This record gives sequence, C-alpha cells and structure tokens, in this order.
Amino acid sequence: MAINVSREKLLFYAVAGGLGGLAAWAGAESFLGIRSVYIRDAVLGALIGLFIGAFLAAIEAMSVGQWRQALRGIRSGGIIGAIGGAVGLLVGEISFDLLGGLYGRIVGWAVLGIAVGLGVGTASRSSARQRNGALGGILGGALGGFVYQILTLTFPQMFGRAIAIVILGALIGFFIGLVTELLKQGSLMVVRSGSRNAREGREYALVKPVTVIGRAEESDVGLFGDQSVLPQHAIIRREGKNFFLSPAGGGAVSVNRVPVNGRQALKSGDRVEVGATLFLFRERAHAPGN
Repeated sequence: MAINVSREKLLFYAVAGGLGGLAAWAGAESFLGIRSVYIRDAVLGALIGLFIGAFLAAIEAMSVGQWRQALRGIRSGGIIGAIGGAVGLLVGEISFDLLGGLYGRIVGWAVLGIAVGLGVGTASRSSARQRNGALGGILGGALGGFVYQILTLTFPQMFGRAIAIVILGALIGFFIGLVTELLKQGSLMVVRSGSRNAREGREYALVKPVTVIGRAEESDVGLFGDQSVLPQHAIIRREGKNFFLSPAGGGAVSVNRVPVNGRQALKSGDRVEVGATLFLFRERAHAPGN
C-alpha cells in the first residue's frame, strides 16, 4: 500500500509548533518566580499549551487567508491547549516525584501534547482530526519531554529552557502532521490554480464527513478570488472508505473533463475541475509516491 506524505506539510507544522514554543518561552519566563511549585507549573503549562495549541490550530487557515477559521483555531487550540498544559505539568510534577525526573517530564508533556492535538482537531470540527491530533500530540509530547529533560540538564537554565520548549513545540507539530498524513483516507492536490490561495501543489486532506469546496471563507477548500466559483460550489462526502462528489447550488463541476450532474464516486487519479482550479484526487491505498 502506497502512502503519500507531504513533506511540506510536516515542515509547516513543525515550524508552527516551534514558533508557538518560542512565544510560550518568552511569555513564561516572567512567571518562574512564583514560589508554589504547583501554581508555577500550572501557570507555565497553561502558557505553553496556549501558545503551541493556538499556533498549530490557526496557522494553516492563516496561510490561506481564512481569518475566521484562524480565529476559531486560536480560540479552540489556545483554550484546550492551556487547560491540557496546566493539567499536564501538574501531572508531570507528581510523576516527577514518584517516577523521577525523566519519566515525569515524559508523562507531563505527553498530556500537554494530547490537549494540543485535540485543540487542533476541534478547530477543524473533525473527529478524525481530533483523533489524529491526540495521537500525534502524545508522541510528540513524550519525545519532547525526553529532549526537554536532557537539554535543561545540559545547558544553562534560561538557554536550555528556550531550546527545549521550541523543540517541544516543533516535535508536537511534526507528529500531529505526520499522523494526520499517515492516516488520511483521501485528499485533493491542486494541479492548476485559478484562485489566489490554492497554489499549485497544495494538498487538502479530506478528513471530514462533508467537505465543502467554494469561494466562501467558511469553505473547507476555499477558492478565493475566482468569480466563476460559487460561495458553496461543490461537496465531497466521505462514506466509509469511499468519496462521492456532487455539485452544490448549481455550480459546474467536472471529473476527467466530464460534467458532473449528480452524485459521482471518485477514484484515485481522478482530475476534478472546479471553476479555474484543477485538483487531483488521491486515495490512501492507491496514492502515487512522491
């Protein structure tokens, strides 16, 4: 079974997580003077989870100018990440006492990673993205906890924390992206773009039961600036492992240059044309390698 993994998307998520980690470190340093270790951990965990979660949940929408979705991502990713971060560091502190430093870090940051992943999935309103995000988050958080412990023991405290939190965010982002890529069932890749945001080579994972293609900002696959595209132009429904395309609101859609008038099943390699944009549909089991 061939699996297509977008290296660009992995880099994209890793950088977003790293930037979130950098912002978290800058915001958290001023709270290190809190005397109560549990209050300090809760505050630090909340700030780190908030920034990493907000960055990861919003960055993809921001990159294509979907500002409402980006704001929703900042809200859900930040809130869920902050709650999970606070809980994670408190659990980590308890685990630190019971299991030792290394295992405590791994457990604590893994809990934070789960929360960040759930926040990313919640922003996209997809249960599959929540599952994938939580799985990727726990992997990235656990590995990040291992790295965090080593770096904070190796380097001076401020410098070590800075590097460790940035790497923690990057690992959480990378693994969320990796799990999402590995478990995706289908995707649309832009072959020819007629919009200002859907650039050639960009890939849209079809993870929701219903994916809307259109010019409206709320569309899952937004084709902005193409006046031949309706606000809600076409719909792709995922039913089990199968995908079905249908026009919406009278929009003209074609598959392999044949107009689609009703509901049509998609197969890997189909070329879907919406307005001036041409997509290549790919399924997980048959996607060609990079």
